[in-house]
Amino acid sequence: MVDAVSTGTNRQSTNPRTAGFAPLARNVLPPILVIAGLLVVWELAFAADLLPITVPSPTQVWAAFLTEWDDLFYHASSTIRSAAIGYLCAALVAAALAAFAVSWPRAERGVFTFGILVDSTPLIAVAPIFMIWLGNGITLHVVTAAIAGLFPMLVGLIQGFKSADPTSRELFHVLSATRWQVLTRLALPSALPFIFSALKIAAPLALLGTLIAEWMGTDRGLGTMIIYALFSFNVPLVWVGIIAVSAITAVSYGIVALAEDRIVVWHRSSSDLGAER
Repeated sequence: MVDAVSTGTNRQSTNPRTAGFAPLARNVLPPILVIAGLLVVWELAFAADLLPITVPSPTQVWAAFLTEWDDLFYHASSTIRSAAIGYLCAALVAAALAAFAVSWPRAERGVFTFGILVDSTPLIAVAPIFMIWLGNGITLHVVTAAIAGLFPMLVGLIQGFKSADPTSRELFHVLSATRWQVLTRLALPSALPFIFSALKIAAPLALLGTLIAEWMGTDRGLGTMIIYALFSFNVPLVWVGIIAVSAITAVSYGIVALAEDRIVVWHRSSSDLGAER
């Protein structure tokens, strides 16, 4: 009996079809069911007149999505481009500042102070000043996106660079390794888990910075589309913009998480070994 059960279990686990679909079903089905359930509740609440006038039904939002698809793609492509460039600029600046702070420890406090000042400055208040300096084109959007995403990357990079094993750091010192060798061959590989955590936090912040710049006044971007829809009281289109922003945020987070899963294999393997012990 036991043999029969165990044999059946082995057959189930070694079946290539079930082995391939089982993890996919575990990861994909729960969020799909949750979203479908929320949409049904939302539609029923609208039909029962329980929602305010600023909340349309899912079917109205879907109809606006199909009608305004061309405009949505036109505005979303601009927002994605500005946010991506600002995100990369923030990563480069944060990497340079973190490398400087770790290489010269006396500079760390100054670098952190600079990062805190940048992070504590309200973008919605300084964006009009930036618009006077930079105009209302893509430069303004890239700068605000970079400022919004800079601080998490800076903190993650500095903590990551400092997380290197002290014994390995001492070995590099004994071998007379240069600062560049210590940074690229010891500190950077050790910092990768921290770097990817910071990149995942900064991705939605860069998109938010771009939207703030677009709200200041431009002719293209999801922020502009949402403002125009608000002024014309096109509520379903406002929700189309909001859902598009959420979808872009989720996709950007997923791309960074996927890159982390592919690159930081060694860290996951060591964690699994530690858990087994």
